This record gives sequence, C-alpha cells and structure tokens, in this order.
Amino acid sequence: MAEEDNIWTQVREQLENTLPETRKYWLENIEKCEMKDGTMVFCFASDFYRDNAENACRDMIENIIMEIKGEKVPLSFVTIQGSEKPKKAKAVPKPLKKEEPAASRNTTLNKSYSFDNFIPGDNSSFAFNAAKVIAQNPGTSYNPCLIYGGVGLGKTHLLQSIGNYIDQHNPKMKIIYVTAENFTNEFINALSANKAASFKTKYRNVDVLLIDDIHFLQKKDQTQEELFHTFNELYDNHKQIVLTCDRPITELTDITDRLKTRFRKGLNVDLQPPAFETRMAIAIQKCKEKHYSLDKKVLEYICQNIDTNIRDLEGALTTLASFSSLVNKPVTIDIAKEQLKNFIVSPAIKNNDISIDMIIKETADYFGLKDYDIKGKSRNKNIILARHISIYLASKLTSYSLSEIGKAMSGKDHTTIMHSVDRIKSLLEVDDSVRTAVSAIEETLV
Repeated sequence: MAEEDNIWTQVREQLENTLPETRKYWLENIEKCEMKDGTMVFCFASDFYRDNAENACRDMIENIIMEIKGEKVPLSFVTIQGSEKPKKAKAVPKPLKKEEPAASRNTTLNKSYSFDNFIPGDNSSFAFNAAKVIAQNPGTSYNPCLIYGGVGLGKTHLLQSIGNYIDQHNPKMKIIYVTAENFTNEFINALSANKAASFKTKYRNVDVLLIDDIHFLQKKDQTQEELFHTFNELYDNHKQIVLTCDRPITELTDITDRLKTRFRKGLNVDLQPPAFETRMAIAIQKCKEKHYSLDKKVLEYICQNIDTNIRDLEGALTTLASFSSLVNKPVTIDIAKEQLKNFIVSPAIKNNDISIDMIIKETADYFGLKDYDIKGKSRNKNIILARHISIYLASKLTSYSLSEIGKAMSGKDHTTIMHSVDRIKSLLEVDDSVRTAVSAIEETLV
C-alpha cells in the first residue's frame, strides 16, 4: 500500500489515543475516507455530520498529518447522502387507498425534543446511548433508569426524546411524561375530589412512565407512597420507567429508603457540563435551528467563556442574535463582550506569578532548546513534544484562554492548542518520560 493510502490508518490510530469522546463521536460518522489527487476526502451521510466533524476535527487531523509526514495534506469534507448509488427503475403500482397512521395517544410529549437534535459529547454519550437503547426496547433494557445532573444539561431533552421515539415507532403504546411537581399536584387534586382511584388507573396502566425532577418529591411523604406503589405495579409488569434528578439519588435526604432502593435498582447515569467542542457543536446547531447569523469567532468566544450548561449557552446566543436583529449590525467580539458581561464572569487567576513566557523558558531549558524553537514551526519530534508540554502547562497553571495561549505561541488557533493539551493528557497516562518532564518543569514554576 502506498504511503499516501496509509495516512488515514496512522492518523486514526493516533486520534483514538488522544481525542476526547466528544470528537470521536463525529469521526464515527465518517462513511469513507480516500485519497483523491493528493487530497484526503472524508465522506458523510449528511450535511449535519459533515459540518460538525469539520468544525471539531479538521485542524487536529491536519496537525497529526504534519507530524507524520512533515508536510500539509489538503483535506476535503463532503456529503454523499446516498446520491452516488444508482437507482433502479420501479414499476408504478396502481394507487391504493391510503392507510391512516395510528393516532398518537400521547399528548404530554413535546415533539421538539428528539435524539436527532441532541448533540452528545464526552459529558453525555453514556446517557445518550442508554436513552436510545431504552427507546428501542422499552421495558426490557435498563429498567428503571435514572438520569441525573445539574440544570440545563439535557435531562429533559433525553427524557422527552425517549418518549417521542417510542411514540413514533410504537404509537399504540401509552406514554406519560410528567414533572414530579405536576404529579404531586395532580395527586393532591385527585384526593380532594375523591378521584384517587382514577389517578391510580391513569398512572398504573401506562407502557412508559417518564417523570422529570424527582428531587421535588422530597418531604412529600404521601406522594412518595403513591409513587412507590405505582413504581412496583409498572415494574412487575415490565413497563418502562425513566426518571430524572438534579443529583445522585443517594444525595436526596428526604426520600424514603425503599423508594431510593427502587430508583437505584436499575441504571443510573449522570450528565456533566459539556466540553468546549460539544458546546461549539451545540452552538452551531442552535444557530441553524433558529436561523441566527453569528460569526464563528463570536461562537468560539461564547463557548470558551460559558461552560456551565446548555441553557446559559442558548441564552447568550439569543441575546446576541436579538441585539444583531434589533440594531441591524453584525456582532463583533467587542459587542459580544459588552452584551454578555452578565453571562460571563472573568475567571480567577490560577497563579498571578506565572506567565506563558516563563513556562516556555523553563520548558526550553529542560529540553536544551531555545524559546523560539518552541514558538516556531519546527517538526522535530523533540521540539514538538516540548511545544505540547508548554501548552499543556499554560492551560493547567494559568487562567489564559485557549486563544490567548495560541497567540503567545506565535498565533496558533485554539483547536491546535486543544490538540496539544489532549496529547499530553493521554501521554501522561502511559509514558513515564513525559510524566517526569512535566513534573520537573512544573516544580520549577510553582
């Protein structure tokens, strides 16, 4: 096999060892990769996968190829959408009476939530995949399931996506989505109106029960008692139960032990704040959905500085898009900083006495190099390693953003900086010499 044809195999091996799960997800959607006239072409089944993979991985792939070949290889990301496959001519059948689809019985679901518009990352891929398996096999896999995590991380999105998927593929199934607060209020009203029996009938005769925010049930003993019996009835009849909570079930102080035990007997998965790449993918997707026109640099600024949850990220996007529409002018970085000053809080400096230049100098001294070697473009393996370590330590020991570190390293972009950080993180797990170097340089700085 020619060297050109073997590039992707080598690149993929290195990516598997260094990429966070966020970016691995987009690579898994590559339909095929081939070399055409010296250009590496990546083919995807849809524009969505193509755009997000290119945004998340292009610069990293280019950097790794540079390390392997010592020269830049052009990359191309294209959509095939099955259009290349020849279509067979079909005989036109006589028109048949159109069969009406079964009407959905599930009116509590919000149809805007789906697996297709949920963007999984290393913070959420486990929960995302578990939710899809549950939706495909309700009552048989991961029953019950508890999804927990902070505000705005996607719990409700996944819960409703499960319901919508089942409703679409099994419309005869009875599904109820309800918040714990509404469940409680409905139960209280049923007791007041002497309709407890109809309440029990409603909730104990479903195929899928989705309850959001069960932490609301704390200190509500009678509602907990009702849910306990409802849970047992559904579980014994192999009906699917999925719950969400803002924390692990063990941290709920005013939920009865027997209810906690039932919640814990199935799968418990957590959602964490998304990494930068996931935030960027989500921001791009939200802009497409809502037809926002925001510059990529502005999106990068937002995603670098808002790392709490998706709700805050969406709020920032809406604020800037609304400003742009109202004043009829594009949003610049300066405008973004001004308009988002209430969203973004400047991080505390990790160590006021450490600068990026100090880190570069100490790293250069350790490797017997000059400062300009690390800031330069040399592809010498020893210099590349020193450059990666300098960037990793700048990220770890200072509060500078990825873009600021990139500027200090002779104008490298944030994706290149992220690649260096990920590369050293992975090497620290397997390479004693890298661990020794990082530890020795760090000791001279702190």
